[in-house]
Amino acid sequence: MPTEIFTTLNGIWFLLAGIFLVGYSLTDGFDLGAGALHLFTKDEDIRKTYMNAIGPVWDGNEVWLIAGGGMLFAAFPVVYAVAFSTFYIAMFIVLWALILRAVSFEYRNQKDSPVWRRYWDIAYWIGNVVPSILFGIAVGNAVLGIPIDERGVFHGSFLTLLKPAAILMGFVSLFMFVMHGSAYLLIKTEGKAFEFAKKSAIIGFVGFLIFLSLADFFIIATKPTLFNNFFEYPAFWVAPLIMITGLILYFKWLVVDEKYNKVIWGSSLTIIGTILTIALASYPVFIRSTIDEKYNLTIWNSASSDLTLTIMLISTLVFLPIVIGYTIYVYRVFKGKVSAKGGYGH
Repeated sequence: MPTEIFTTLNGIWFLLAGIFLVGYSLTDGFDLGAGALHLFTKDEDIRKTYMNAIGPVWDGNEVWLIAGGGMLFAAFPVVYAVAFSTFYIAMFIVLWALILRAVSFEYRNQKDSPVWRRYWDIAYWIGNVVPSILFGIAVGNAVLGIPIDERGVFHGSFLTLLKPAAILMGFVSLFMFVMHGSAYLLIKTEGKAFEFAKKSAIIGFVGFLIFLSLADFFIIATKPTLFNNFFEYPAFWVAPLIMITGLILYFKWLVVDEKYNKVIWGSSLTIIGTILTIALASYPVFIRSTIDEKYNLTIWNSASSDLTLTIMLISTLVFLPIVIGYTIYVYRVFKGKVSAKGGYGH
């Protein structure tokens, strides 16, 4: 294990970047996963139940996305600038998709019309599926590499980002969120909504395994050096072990033991392990250049000054526990089962 991860400001902020990404994936991830199921059932009660399950918490969960963006801007401004300019079109699509999701929550049940609801059902589904896939594609491109020069200028187009391995990582992200969303719905629902969530959890699990295997195959075939860190730093293997443990527990609690209230712990471990595996495989690089390795954006050449990182670290140590505490409090307030009757949009 490289000691600079724990002993330098740059390394600590690399870890904090991972914490923000994990925090967002664990919270808004189940929202996106639950929303991705919306068009795969025609039962109006199930659709309303699922929206009611995430209605009180979905917007609060996006605090992690905003905080993560702010963290990246302050701690690693060069990465922020290159990422948002390179992935401009993708980010714009994600923004509009998230707006569609928010508006769909408010408008869907404001008019008693099947055509009206159908329009907003499609909008809501798009608002959940598109970000789930594009987030994975963005991470995939950052890790696999994009054509940026010594000034961080991107020499490509939106189509450049749609390489096979990155697209596969997009679907890894989607099915990972479907797993997590289904696990959350197993806690929050009963009856036919619960049974549909159980089937969706299995589909999410199988889909994740398939696309993860395909993505790994493409990465091994095209960029095998990405696995070098795991041989140079054997302690890094703890990350994929966490992911594998999560998958085993997810399957065990879902299919073998039928302990449905525990399934979400399996999906949570899977998410943590998956993100850590990607991050540690890329370390210390944030965005890799396919033009020349010396143009890579790392934790060293893209960070703010030590003074800025120190002030940011103190602020984070103060406010991050508040965000975590608020999140826990909200989930405790809105714990328990939900149904199609009452709740969000009624």
